[in-house]
Amino acid sequence: MKNANDDRHLRLQQQIIHYRSEAASCRQQIKQLETELEKEKMRSAYLKEKLREAETVNAEMYKKKIAALERQLLLYEIALEEAEHRVSGPQQTTGADPAASVLALFHYSVMIPTHLDEEEIVVIGDFIIRNSGTAPLHHPVVCLRISPPKAAVLSGKIALPQSGRAAQEGLADSGAEGWTFIQENWREKVRQNGEYWIAPLHGVPIEPGEERRFSQFEIAVRPSGNVRSLTVDGFVYGAELPKGAAAANRIAVQW
Repeated sequence: MKNANDDRHLRLQQQIIHYRSEAASCRQQIKQLETELEKEKMRSAYLKEKLREAETVNAEMYKKKIAALERQLLLYEIALEEAEHRVSGPQQTTGADPAASVLALFHYSVMIPTHLDEEEIVVIGDFIIRNSGTAPLHHPVVCLRISPPKAAVLSGKIALPQSGRAAQEGLADSGAEGWTFIQENWREKVRQNGEYWIAPLHGVPIEPGEERRFSQFEIAVRPSGNVRSLTVDGFVYGAELPKGAAAANRIAVQW
């Protein structure tokens, strides 16, 4: 009888040890699950923060990249038109939708020095674009072409490509319409054919009746014995005017 009781007592002790072990294991599992749960909460909060950051910060960057690519696409379309009509040069669209129409002109003055062999002739002016149509003009682009190409240099409030937000804000703070070169190799384009391709820094369409101005540009002319005259032609392009519209007048200087 004593042996039977001893055996029962031993089994109970073993069961107690087993249950304690199982309880300890359960407590350990609960602790691990609580740790994993805390990690998942932190991971969820981290992902939510990253998502919010992507929506608020990166979205603006993506919009700018899209606008830049759209403008680059327009430039390629313009280049294609130029290649197809190289003989006649940029032309004003004659059969375009009447809703897409612009009126562009130069407003300028010429300062001729007393001694041409010592000083430069300076042209100061504005290039004015007015949307005379009934629909917005998206992604406007301006081409100012100097002939002969090496007779003069154009300057103004123009930011270099990818010059950063600081340069853009600096132009905006000055109160002038901000413009930028649309080609990375713009200097080569100027040297080859005297063409300056520029566009507004901020891709806001020109609404019907609204104006955009490339204001207070300067053209410095160095007179030489071989060159006795200078002309500047202006053309306006846009998503609705891929073939371009010529300005109503041109800059013409003789000496």
